[in-house]
Amino acid sequence: MDAQKIVLIVDADRAERELVCETLAGKGLRLVATGNMYQAFHQIEHLKVDILIAQLKAKRIDGLTLLEAAAQHHPDVGVIFITEPNILETDIGIRAMLAYKDTYFLPKPVNPVHLEALLHRTLENQRLTFENRQLQLQIDENEGLRRLTGKSPEITRIREMIAQIAPTKATVMIYGARGTGKELVARAIHHRSLRHGPLIAFNCATLNENLAESELFGHERGAFSGAYHQRKGRFELAHGGTLFLDEVSQLSLSNQARLLRVLEEREFERVGGDKTIQVDVRIVCATNHDLEESSKRREFLPDLYDRLNVVPIHLPTLQERIEDIPLLVKDFLEEFCRQNTKSAVSLSPEAIRTLMKYQWPGNVRELKNCIEGLVVMSTQSTIQQIDLPERILKATGIEFSNLLAVPDVWEPVNVIEGHQRLNVEVGMSLDEINREALRATLESVDNNKAKAAEILKVSRRTIQRKAKEYGLSEEQDS
Repeated sequence: MDAQKIVLIVDADRAERELVCETLAGKGLRLVATGNMYQAFHQIEHLKVDILIAQLKAKRIDGLTLLEAAAQHHPDVGVIFITEPNILETDIGIRAMLAYKDTYFLPKPVNPVHLEALLHRTLENQRLTFENRQLQLQIDENEGLRRLTGKSPEITRIREMIAQIAPTKATVMIYGARGTGKELVARAIHHRSLRHGPLIAFNCATLNENLAESELFGHERGAFSGAYHQRKGRFELAHGGTLFLDEVSQLSLSNQARLLRVLEEREFERVGGDKTIQVDVRIVCATNHDLEESSKRREFLPDLYDRLNVVPIHLPTLQERIEDIPLLVKDFLEEFCRQNTKSAVSLSPEAIRTLMKYQWPGNVRELKNCIEGLVVMSTQSTIQQIDLPERILKATGIEFSNLLAVPDVWEPVNVIEGHQRLNVEVGMSLDEINREALRATLESVDNNKAKAAEILKVSRRTIQRKAKEYGLSEEQDS
């Protein structure tokens, strides 16, 4: 077993505590045992506890509170609760089962064989979690770089900038509208850097001033109401790595001042604490605001703006790189077919051209969501122009009546092997002609919408939608 693993044993019963220690002795683990809950809190705060073995409920021990503290400091901690018989049927037992993903229960009296089995299972889960995380990091890196591929001059320039600045320690400010991929660029910078710590992200617009301060810099136990134990902030968690501050313009002026101090001195204090903590963190920020103008209006500290704007990167909108849309569409199609275990699908040339005409106010994120919906709803190997969302068709000036394949004629026409004839007359509108074509097609195939979609070369969803719009669903049912 891993010699670096630390096991914290918290049990008020001395004999039981010693039995657990004897069972785990010689397993290559570092054992720390206590019968005092406050000493357990101290160990959790100062040691990297890998496994917590504690009584779920005792006179002086609350296992759920210990679990909360341990999970806060060490997110991957494994937990084994020592429980009284039938306690899992009580409220605290049910809460314990729902509290944490990697929790096991060991009934009293402690059986050494069962304890070893649970310990082995916990360690194995941690090993798999670590391997999955490493694999996910590689996937995230490739995903971020893949989204930055393209042939446009704009995305080529971004790629070259990332390659140049990533190995440095420079602070980076990413400007871009919503959905342009600011976090993807931040991840690409981090993954190509020489830093070995994690990438920690924080959205500055999600919390109020006090909560944002606690999230960024952490807090000491008792710093404010509800602060039951010490908590590390994002700066400490990002030590040795990168801290990505999204929507940094939304920070309050007081938190801007604290951020400026960290950038200048590389140190800070937790909320409610006086201990100075030194950190080695690279800052990458993002915003969709003009920080220069905000600094002139004193809405953003000018000194902080100067410190953050060392290397500015301006991301183009999707409209500024429309030649990359086919490449992005191809990537998204492959991704969502894989995720939804569907056969490979493609978009027709007409559909691609329509997507390239659309303005995309939500940029790449909106395109991604659009392609996901098309893949999920697809029933054929090729997604046609008519299958695109109505908002895109309308925004690009395309009407449904121009998409249904109906001959441009002014006399009755056989459309389905002579079995049905269109009742088309001079003076009918295109909508009336399309309705008649859809009616005749559905009637010829006994209202089989899948066959009608195949004949008219549209999706089944389109057939259902237009049949309802034209009032054909009720007509066919009757």
